[in-house]
Amino acid sequence: MAQYSEASLETAACLWEAVLTLRSRPITDPDAIGLALAIDRTFDALGTAALRLTVVGWTDTVEASWREIENDYPLCFDWDFVPAWIIDHIDWSDPFHPALIQRGGG
Repeated sequence: MAQYSEASLETAACLWEAVLTLRSRPITDPDAIGLALAIDRTFDALGTAALRLTVVGWTDTVEASWREIENDYPLCFDWDFVPAWIIDHIDWSDPFHPALIQRGGG
């Protein structure tokens, strides 16, 4: 059975909480509203349980991203970094497969 650190469990919870917030309380920015609608379509397509497992699967990646900048990031992890990471790193265009955006190296 897999073992997870308390910190990783908290990261997974922060990710899920951020997805719920981005879905239900978009700011009036048209991009935020579009994101909320895309997340909502994904909930409808996959269902809550499947989407939650998908989001939990991003834990290691978001923790690695955080480790790269945590000493220089002026805001907090849960309310600022995680939602911004989701906005910048997740492609919601296919409601059946929200995916990490692959960035080219170099």
